[in-house]
This record gives sequence, C-alpha cells and structure tokens, in this order.
Amino acid sequence: ERDRETIFRSVELLIYVFDIESDCPEKDFDHFAGVLEAMEENSPDARIFVLVHKMDLVAEEERELILEDRKRLIEESCLGVGVQHFQCFGTSIWDETLYKAWSEIVTNLIPNIGVLKSHLSDFCRICDADEVVLFERATFLVISHAQVKKDDDSKGHSRLTSGEEKYPHEDVNEVAGDGDESTTDKDKVQYAQISTSPHSASSPPINDPSLEERVPSPASPGGNATLSTNPSNTNNQQLAAKASNQIASSPTPQFDTHRFEKISNIVKQFKLSCGKAQSQFQGMDVRNSKFTAFIDAFTANTYIMVIVSNTGQHGQDWGNGTQKAATLMNIQKARSHFEQFIPRG
Repeated sequence: ERDRETIFRSVELLIYVFDIESDCPEKDFDHFAGVLEAMEENSPDARIFVLVHKMDLVAEEERELILEDRKRLIEESCLGVGVQHFQCFGTSIWDETLYKAWSEIVTNLIPNIGVLKSHLSDFCRICDADEVVLFERATFLVISHAQVKKDDDSKGHSRLTSGEEKYPHEDVNEVAGDGDESTTDKDKVQYAQISTSPHSASSPPINDPSLEERVPSPASPGGNATLSTNPSNTNNQQLAAKASNQIASSPTPQFDTHRFEKISNIVKQFKLSCGKAQSQFQGMDVRNSKFTAFIDAFTANTYIMVIVSNTGQHGQDWGNGTQKAATLMNIQKARSHFEQFIPRG
C-alpha cells in the first residue's frame, strides 16, 4: 500500500490473472478491485487484460457457463471503479486459448496497428496471396494478418478481411472495416512498386533482368517441402509434411481457426531442430498440390508467412520458378517498408 503510487504510476498495460481453482475467490476479487482503483488513480489510460486461467480443470460441459459468470463478476468490478476498457480471456496451457490471448496482447502493444493492417492487406493483394501473417520473431505470436477471398464467379474481384481499407480505384467488396487510417497516395504509389507478381491485376510486369538468376531450384520430386535450413534430421521432413497438412488452402478456403497456433508450434519445433544441428533458422517453404507457404524472416522483430495458391488466375504454377521468385522478391522489397510500422524495442 505504501508503494502504491510507485508501482502503478505510468503503467501502459496491466495483465491480471485469476486462478479458476482459487480457494478464496472473494479475496481475489477484493484484491482485483484494489488494483483497479490504483490503476484509475495513477494510470487511467492503461490497457487492462484479465486472464481466467486453468480453464482445463473445469468440466467441459460447465466451462462456458462458469467462464461467463467470472466475466460478469470481472465486468462488475471494473465498472464499479470506473474502468471502461478491458478485455477478458479464458485460458489454459493445454489448448489454443493462451496463445490467442497473448497474441491479442502483443497486437495491442503495436502502435498504429490499424495502419499496419492496412499496409499488410495491400501487400497481400499485391502478392496475389490467399493470406499473409506477421509473427513476432521470438515467440511466434501473431501480430496481424490479412486474408483475401477469391470468388470463382467474381472475375478476379476479391475481399479483404482484416480491417482493410478499400481504395477508390480498386474493385473490392469490403467484408469488415474498423476505421483504420488509410495510406496516402504517395504511400500507394511507392508500395505498388514492390510487386513483381506476374498475374496480379494491379502489379507491373516483371522487368528485372537479374530476377532470372534468383529463381530457386524446384523442389525434388520425392518431397513436398523445400527448407532453407535443412539439418540432417528425418524429423524435419515430418514437420514439413505436418505443416502442409495444417495450412489450409483452396479457391474459397475454409481456414482452421486454430491454424496460427499449430503453425507456430511447427516452426518452433523446426527452429529447435536447426539449433541442434548448429544452424540458424532463416525461413522455410512448404508446398503441396494446392498451395505454397513461404515463411521468412521479415523485419527486425517479425517473421512473415505468405500463403499462395499454386495455380494462378491464368494457370501458372505459382509455387515454382519465376512465380516463386516473385513472391520471395516481394518479401525482400517489403522489409524496409514495414520496418517503419513495427517498433524494434
């Protein structure tokens, strides 16, 4: 109590964890109310996240009901001291809930996240990708993602689904928007020059004479994955095959809602394999008959994943040759552009 002002002054973000199996929930909520009062007095603009943890210990048939009851009590406590803005998550270490909560928290730490989402959506469209995802480098938590849905009967029209902005010159049907700040005309012109996609309607043709030299060798006929770091460990092939099964793709894909956590676990396991072979993980390409997933180091604090369907609008094999090189070059050219939106600290 004596150090209350010192502890709670200038706080930007508070994470409070409730144990669902606590023996004294009343005492827990009294302490929580005291923390909220201190936050309102010393850091009224702080973002507050509340985790109701160990939800796996609750019987599955009662889990949702008990979580809703705890959320109600938490809301009453917050509103009782004047806290209006908070988020609450039910979490467990045994499923995807904790990963999802931490990803949401990390996203809230990014300044100008709306602008970042807008530029990521633009990058997704320029690459003619199905989905683009930004992961935090150390934890592989999701920072942001953009998804494009291609309708067979829409003659190339697409929908962006991550809070993206619709520019006047684009024929885009907007699914969701959160009022994010849009890019300037100068940004659009500069950013459009990144693209070297041969079949993106808004992209200039490939005219880099050195591009042909950058085209990687095709994947070997016996495998469906090409890894940029390939320790001599048979487990790597299993990880790559598992990755190709976990990342969904189709002209109108039905994405797995838990795909980010699954992909994160796959990549972290592969990074461990690289470490055992005294190699450093840079990136990986995973390919099957329907799509190619490119995962590569991006900015100083992020990795990027680009998912593209293997058959382009004009029948190109998008996972190989010049088309593959175009995607990798887009990633390379976009790095410096995205550095300005993602803090290094």
